[in-house]
Amino acid sequence: MKHSDPQVLEALDLAWDPEQGPLGKLRQGEFDADLADRYITLLNSVEITEGEHLHQDFVRLLWFAPLFTEWQIERAVKGGADQQEVSNFCDLVRERVMEILGTP
Repeated sequence: MKHSDPQVLEALDLAWDPEQGPLGKLRQGEFDADLADRYITLLNSVEITEGEHLHQDFVRLLWFAPLFTEWQIERAVKGGADQQEVSNFCDLVRERVMEILGTP
């Protein structure tokens, strides 16, 4: 899917929702493996052609996810989540965001 597709932007925004999103739930110390898998699937479905300008909302909703998920590992573990499972999710988010946005 194109990164600027309204469905993609809506799904990325929903990921931060405290009731329905994997990142929003993580903020509350709750790790939902199914939502996490769907988020990774969403990230993997995003297509960006070389040289394409990125939509501002796409970048806004994506750039902070790797740092944020890493910061939430301890909170999620205290909430009963498996540390390795949450860490794996964080690694997948970081790797995919690095692929999408690139590295310096």
